[in-house]
Amino acid sequence: MNNILIIAGSDSVGGAGAQADIKTCEAFGCYSATAMTVFVCESTQVTYDISSVPPKCVDLQIKGITEELKIDAVKIGMLFDVETIKIVEKWLPKFNVPIVIDPVCISKSNVKLIKDDAIDALREILKFATVATPNRYEAKALFNNDFSSLVCDVIVKKHVINGESVDTLHKKDGSQINFATPLADPFIMHGAGCTFSTAIACCLAQGLSLQEAIGKAKDYVYQAIRTGLTTNFGKTLLNHKVKI
Repeated sequence: MNNILIIAGSDSVGGAGAQADIKTCEAFGCYSATAMTVFVCESTQVTYDISSVPPKCVDLQIKGITEELKIDAVKIGMLFDVETIKIVEKWLPKFNVPIVIDPVCISKSNVKLIKDDAIDALREILKFATVATPNRYEAKALFNNDFSSLVCDVIVKKHVINGESVDTLHKKDGSQINFATPLADPFIMHGAGCTFSTAIACCLAQGLSLQEAIGKAKDYVYQAIRTGLTTNFGKTLLNHKVKI
């Protein structure tokens, strides 16, 4: 069994963040260990409060996990402030494994999720990533949509083209590859980005190529949306138990 180190925030409703990451690892037959960075109090409709974990606590969580387990891939999610990003940056050169960074800073509904001064620090750690998985708003904030001098491969999530959800992989060598699935209803799904990036990390840990990992992860997310859970606010939570 492959071990995935998850460095991410907690989502109280359980559809995104580390909770989604854990469920995704289980679906792909991987073991997940989590270093929590932030606690987000929310439903799928409203974010009530965000409380960051002290950076020292983040550091010690990673220390304990890495002393205990052989890590086969790393997935990084929400890093709320510069101090936390600097702690994580200290660890990243020590991992000789695939690293997937989901640069959580702006939601798919275009709401800022981290402190203003953290975006520059977040951009700096991308040099350690195998692949980064921003949504279109995050790609604008981090790269100004200029993919000509990338420090890692970048897949920008969900452009809607002719009734399909299209993710575009921008390679460091300048090439591009599109990955498409039918556009599932509902169009905005809570936790899809977290799930997608973790699924990629699992597949890379299992020895798949990046292109194979992205294709398999995208299909998993599509099926999880199609069979999503109905809540009081509608069908907005992924079914992480969907058959791969």
